[in-house]
Amino acid sequence: MSNLSENRINVVIAPADVTTITSSISTILGILPANTTLTEEQRGKYNAIDVSNKVFAEDVLTEARITGTGILTPYINLDFLQNDLTIFNQLNAVESGLANLLQRVKDAKRIAGHEAYGMANKAYGNYKDATDAGIPNAKSAYDRLKVRYEAQGNGGRPADTTP
Repeated sequence: MSNLSENRINVVIAPADVTTITSSISTILGILPANTTLTEEQRGKYNAIDVSNKVFAEDVLTEARITGTGILTPYINLDFLQNDLTIFNQLNAVESGLANLLQRVKDAKRIAGHEAYGMANKAYGNYKDATDAGIPNAKSAYDRLKVRYEAQGNGGRPADTTP
């Protein structure tokens, strides 16, 4: 954190709003068809549809509705094709909104984490400076806090043995 006085996020979300958000997510999940969770293996096997494949599927549906009688076998269900294309378009719109939302959540989380960790590091530095200056009560707090950095290793430097 380069500027401690700049705090882009200095709010908390009201617990009732967190509950509303969580409930809304559950509502969305409840609306989606229940059989729409894939395994990792299925994710690798199922074809994704790009723009040209989607246009092709739409063209096939249009053509089949006009000229399919007597050509298509009875097990080709055009209503299923129509439903798949419709829900694909619906889910595409939902995904776009959720992707934007998710990016905002990730950005807000990153900002809050950056600010919290930056401020904590500055405060930790104050405890270290106060310990070095012999300020009462600083050493015990510094000793509890320095464990975080000792756990990361010290790159071959001797351990801090300040009394």
